[in-house]
Amino acid sequence: MPAVPDKPSLVDLEGKWGAVWEERGTYRFDRSKTRSEIYSIDTPPPTVSGSLHLGSVFGYVQVDALARFHRMRGREVFYPMGWDDNGLPTERRVQNHFG
Repeated sequence: MPAVPDKPSLVDLEGKWGAVWEERGTYRFDRSKTRSEIYSIDTPPPTVSGSLHLGSVFGYVQVDALARFHRMRGREVFYPMGWDDNGLPTERRVQNHFG
């Protein structure tokens, strides 16, 4: 087993794993499947209303595990993710930070 470096390189990390996921079809969605073969998860996007903390991701860990469970059982999982970073709380935070 290779040793974990003291300072891992983050250069092209997203590109490396993005290529692997694309090659394996990890997040590919087959629209030709029937309703009984599809598991769809619809979650509202998280909002920026303060500093992020462990509780910010608590619910998403559970839903992500559920999506993985159904993928491992061979179902097509539709699990779109998004972020809501607009609105008054974000505007106020930026104003307070930058003046």
